[in-house]
Amino acid sequence: MKKMLPSIVFVIFASTGYSQNTIGLPQILNFNNSIFQGGAQTWDIRQDEKGRMYFANNEGLLVYDGNYWKLYPQPNKTILRSLALKDEKIFAGGQDEIGFYAPDGHGILQYTSLKPLIPKQYSSFTDLWDIEVYKQSVFFRTWERIFEYKDGAIKTYPAGTGWEIMKKTGDKLVALDRKKGLFQFLNGSWVPMGPESSSPFSEVTGIVALENDSLLVSTLVGGLYVYHKGVVRKKTTEADASFVKNHIYSFERINANEYVVGTTSAGCVVINARGQVVQQIARPEGLQNNNVLSVFLDKDHNLWAGLDNGISFIAYNSAIKYIKPGKPDELSGYAARVYDNGLYVATSDGAYYARLSQNAKDLSFSKGDFVKIKNSAGQAWRLDEINHQLLMGHHNGSFQIRNNEAAQLTKESGAWLFLPTSNVYPSQHVLAGTYAGLTMLKYEANTFTSLGEIQGMHESLRFLAIDNNNHVWASHPYRGVYRILLAADGRSFRYELFTEKDGLPSTLRNNVFRVKNRVVFATEKGVYEFDAEKKRFIQSPVLYSIFGNIPVQYLNEDADGNIWFCSGKRIGVVDFTNAAKPALTYFPELTGKILSGFEYVYPYNNENIFIASTIGIIHLNYKKYIKGNAKPEMLLAQVRASGKSDSLVFGGYFQSNNNATLYVPNSSNAFHFEFSSPAFGLNSNIDYSYQLVGYDRGWSAPTSKTEKEYTNLGEGSYTFMVKAYDNLGNESETVSYRFVINPAWYRTVWAYLFYFFLVLMLFYYIYKSQKKKFQKQKLLFEEEQKRLKYIHQLEVEKNEKEIIQLQNEKLVNEVIYKNKELADVSMHLVERSDALIKVKDELQRLHKKTGGNHDVKRAIELVNEIEKNNSNWEQFAAHFDEINNDFIKKLKLRFPNLTSTDLKVCTYLQLKLATKEIAQLMNITVRGVEISRYRLRKKMNLKTGETLNDFLNEINLDAG
Repeated sequence: MKKMLPSIVFVIFASTGYSQNTIGLPQILNFNNSIFQGGAQTWDIRQDEKGRMYFANNEGLLVYDGNYWKLYPQPNKTILRSLALKDEKIFAGGQDEIGFYAPDGHGILQYTSLKPLIPKQYSSFTDLWDIEVYKQSVFFRTWERIFEYKDGAIKTYPAGTGWEIMKKTGDKLVALDRKKGLFQFLNGSWVPMGPESSSPFSEVTGIVALENDSLLVSTLVGGLYVYHKGVVRKKTTEADASFVKNHIYSFERINANEYVVGTTSAGCVVINARGQVVQQIARPEGLQNNNVLSVFLDKDHNLWAGLDNGISFIAYNSAIKYIKPGKPDELSGYAARVYDNGLYVATSDGAYYARLSQNAKDLSFSKGDFVKIKNSAGQAWRLDEINHQLLMGHHNGSFQIRNNEAAQLTKESGAWLFLPTSNVYPSQHVLAGTYAGLTMLKYEANTFTSLGEIQGMHESLRFLAIDNNNHVWASHPYRGVYRILLAADGRSFRYELFTEKDGLPSTLRNNVFRVKNRVVFATEKGVYEFDAEKKRFIQSPVLYSIFGNIPVQYLNEDADGNIWFCSGKRIGVVDFTNAAKPALTYFPELTGKILSGFEYVYPYNNENIFIASTIGIIHLNYKKYIKGNAKPEMLLAQVRASGKSDSLVFGGYFQSNNNATLYVPNSSNAFHFEFSSPAFGLNSNIDYSYQLVGYDRGWSAPTSKTEKEYTNLGEGSYTFMVKAYDNLGNESETVSYRFVINPAWYRTVWAYLFYFFLVLMLFYYIYKSQKKKFQKQKLLFEEEQKRLKYIHQLEVEKNEKEIIQLQNEKLVNEVIYKNKELADVSMHLVERSDALIKVKDELQRLHKKTGGNHDVKRAIELVNEIEKNNSNWEQFAAHFDEINNDFIKKLKLRFPNLTSTDLKVCTYLQLKLATKEIAQLMNITVRGVEISRYRLRKKMNLKTGETLNDFLNEINLDAG
């Protein structure tokens, strides 16, 4: 629920039709439905042990913790009429609905209906008006019947004529039947409390227990009655006429002596046991609505009022009250003085007076009306009691007040204050600080007369003090500080002006006061004193260590030696109860309410401190304020976690049996905490300190903020701790909330197990891969070895082949060489044959010429013999085959049909002999050689394009 600040209304005095009201009325905080976002009407009010407030509202259950409102509607969206608290449950009764709210595992209130437990014939009903917890049971009242819820079951008690009210009074549970009277629940049944007869009451609205087994009963239109053992008598009060006219709708006990009555049209009326009206709180006093449907006294004894339109908090037990003398105008109060059993107040429109109750220790409870002092109209600045006479500083001059009438003493200029020149009673002369310097008053015969203005200065002197040397000190807000030496006749003076050059922190805003029997100066940087020997201002040896460098505008010492002061817009006190360790206390609830620029505190006694204010006079019961020195409660209102979405993870309720730690995903790493202290009406007194263990290094500095947000938190365990401090130094218990931000899915235990498994699988895979790789490398190595071996073998074979090739090449070369030699020999043979032919031809010609010369013939025969020897083919062929790997033999084997001539042609072709050379060796023509070649082609079946030489070379190689 949205956090809202209440509208604050300070009480305004108003007379009533039946009695005077108290002069001091409590502060009232008004909450309307625009603030709490609920319905207009509030029917019942309760408070839990932690201080949270619960309201039965038209739109459901309202919860308020001092800072935040939350609304929990009924499941059927109907009006919620009644509430009760038991065992961490908020029992709620509405229109045709019965059940309870209880926190779930996340501390969020959830509603559980109890209607299924009711017998079907009774499950339909109208409004459920009262709920009371009695012993182990919870009782719910409707007009038709009362339901008892116990041990998970509901029992019903029908009405005789109609159950009108049910209340727990002391140790009894009582209910009123419309016609049969009062009943008490005893031993599991409703038993009449007296003789059964018609009810003596008309529409009862409240019942409270009295002593001696009696009951005080409120009725709607008949006022109050006392019931005792069947006997009813009227309770007479000062407000009876108002009760009849304005009707009583709600009624509760405040304490042993006081009761609060909620009326339908006159607000709240507080009466005492004697029937006297103590106080009325209605619209003139600041209540936002006069129709009070419900009243409740919280554990701090302050009042809550559920109104027809809104909710109001009445700080009835507060030590602070507000006095507004100028009804109904809004007047600022500048000064106050208790004098002659009356309270006098100086306001922006004159002085007012009210009688004080003689038996009232706390004067704010005095009843009466303020009366304006005659002849005091206009701005009144000051009220001082001197020589048991009351003097008034006024814009129009100096006045003495007697018998509620102001008599003017001076009128030359406005008067600020009065200062007796002697500590001996009575002081014969009194200085008046005025708009234009100093005026001297003379006292004699119980009256004052003016001796006129003292010549020497015409400055406005609003602050005066006399030191132990009878020097008068005065201050001017803009000039500096004056030390004034009066002449013996008191008609003139001389002065010295001191400024910042004389040791003051500044020439501006220095005010002079007398405290602790010394003259001190409140400055912008603490408290200073004047050192007469050094003739300079120094930091006050007594007070500077207390105030330090804070700006101080006002100081005043009370009868107990405590020093009241104003600093900025704040007011505080230095309490010297423990002189060794003075306590400096501020009153935050009064911050901004003091009269800025005209600060004033009148400490009449420790129960009556009067403070100048823009809203009249503030009354502070300091004794009560200190006595209520209890440590504040601390509540964690709610916790929200956000990331991708925003969700409420804690609703403010810690269960006694559930201290579970919240676990959130890594994406929800931003947390928003809201916290509060149910110090209703004193929220400004509370500061908070927090720490997120696991993130912050230590506690934060105290702050008034009631929320804290953390973003981008890392994974891990955190504990948010928060505590409250009040202005009196009290510290609450620490409230803790533990949560864990889970790591991202990839950083969880399961993820790490998965990673471990993956690592194992990876190692296994690496192992298998390495093993496989090793095997593969082994195989590769073996293959490589085989390859290398094979290569080596190949290289060996290659080398062998190369050797063979070289040998073959050598052989070929040798064959070529030998073939060349054969060719050369053949050529020689051819040449020799040619030569022999030529010789033979010549011998034949010669033989012819000689006619057959026998010697010539013998020579021819010799030549023929030589040719025959040269033609020995067999020898040549054998020699050729020897050189050419049996080339001729292979030809014969492959081509057996070759003739000797064919073999010769092939042999000569192999020898690379030309056709002409072949023709000469064979002794045939070139044509004959060509014919022989052709025949060889035919015999060898050579294809077209295939040459005979190439074919013979192939045969020769094959032969090799």
